[in-house]
Amino acid sequence: MSVPSQSPNPTAAVFGQVVCSCLAVGISLFGLARFDLPITKYVRSVTVHLPWDQLTVPWMALTSNLGDWIGQGWHLALFSLFLLAIAWVLEKPNITAAAVQTLIAHGIAALLANVLKHLIGRPRPKFVHSGDWQAGVSWVSGLDSFPSGHSTASFAIATVLAKRFPAASPLCLAIALFVGISRVLRGSHFLTDVIGGAIIGILSGSVAAAPLRQWRTSLRDGIHYAAIAATSVLGGLWTLSHRMEDGMIGVVLLSVGIIAIAAGIWNRKNHWLRGNWSDQASSPGRGSILLMAFGAA
Repeated sequence: MSVPSQSPNPTAAVFGQVVCSCLAVGISLFGLARFDLPITKYVRSVTVHLPWDQLTVPWMALTSNLGDWIGQGWHLALFSLFLLAIAWVLEKPNITAAAVQTLIAHGIAALLANVLKHLIGRPRPKFVHSGDWQAGVSWVSGLDSFPSGHSTASFAIATVLAKRFPAASPLCLAIALFVGISRVLRGSHFLTDVIGGAIIGILSGSVAAAPLRQWRTSLRDGIHYAAIAATSVLGGLWTLSHRMEDGMIGVVLLSVGIIAIAAGIWNRKNHWLRGNWSDQASSPGRGSILLMAFGAA
């Protein structure tokens, strides 16, 4: 008597992927929280309090000021309108779609960020001198640190542009990351505020860049990429904050890690250039992620 073969349940597989991605995001945020206070204390140590706070390290000051300027909401909105104007002049429907979707993503990101800011009520770094703080609804200025609004909006727009123009995705995401770093250096946010904003921004951009009827798939892809981003940051900071093995073993391990990460990034870049942003089932998609994860480990 033959036993009927059981085909895998695609719904269960998708659910498992989403659950694993959410767990990865949560664990990463928990791990990154240990860096919040040390980074904040270091930023304070290189900041002088004039009529306004000023970083004493030139490149930090430049990053802080330029990133703050780029990530301001009205500058990002003007950028979307500028894209719309270019699309109208050049008669490019794909640029028109990108401009409209960046405006939608910006709106979703701003709404979510502001709701969470006041629901969580996390104090800004300048009001915190220990790792303890009490979450709670607040409308008080200064108790609105999580998530970073600049980071949320920047990553929302960058995600849309990365999906619409895969060849430009490294540049778009690098600019969003630059804005996020600037918020930490400026003393306006903790590291986890910026990462939380990036996660919300990626989700917002993923939803805005696809038809509304595909919102479930968009959210799944968004949380998948958010998990990759969060775990990558945690892996990088964890590696940098721990002492390297002495002698030749440490050099070899570091070299292998750098080569693996570089190979993964190169493979991912070629994957993006072919327009396969969301095709994670393919061998190049899996291979690049595994290479980068191996290198970070």
